[in-house]
Amino acid sequence: MSVNRECTTRGIVVGRFAAGEGSVRVLLYSDALGLVSALAKSAREERSKLRPYLQVGTFGTFTLVKGKDVWRVTGATAAHNVHFALTGRTDAQETGARVLGTVRQFVRGEGSDPYLFSALSQCLSSLPAIPDTHIPAAECLAVLRMLAALGYVPQNRDTEEFLPVAYDARTLARAQRARAFLVRMINEAIAVSGL
Repeated sequence: MSVNRECTTRGIVVGRFAAGEGSVRVLLYSDALGLVSALAKSAREERSKLRPYLQVGTFGTFTLVKGKDVWRVTGATAAHNVHFALTGRTDAQETGARVLGTVRQFVRGEGSDPYLFSALSQCLSSLPAIPDTHIPAAECLAVLRMLAALGYVPQNRDTEEFLPVAYDARTLARAQRARAFLVRMINEAIAVSGL
């Protein structure tokens, strides 16, 4: 006897791949489950109600059902897409794409991590309001925080001021001044990860 498990969770689509004829497999980073690979049947078809919710960079509320072997996306609501919100701001769009790429590269498997979810979601939702001059600092903060959540960045006196999840003007200005240090910490974390 198989038992289906249903979960409704906030999530961000970090990857999307064709899966069979008309279906889509999405990588969803969610607050309840962490990174989940989920199948959306017929979601590439024009008539699909899920189609607009399954674009990379979409933040929303997703309903997932765990079948015998795979999660399936059965519903989605309250979505907005960071890429479209940044139309006309190429640098900010590229930053959003690299932040999502960081999740795909470094996060492995399911497991809820509220801090990592907050670092990712706050960065993406803040990007439209961040001035272009501070976009590089916002990217450094997001990547540093995600790598810290994964245990690759030491939490000490040098890094602690950059780890609370905030993308306000004061935090961004501090990060802009310390950008060389943040880049060095990120590069060291990537080297430690071996990924």
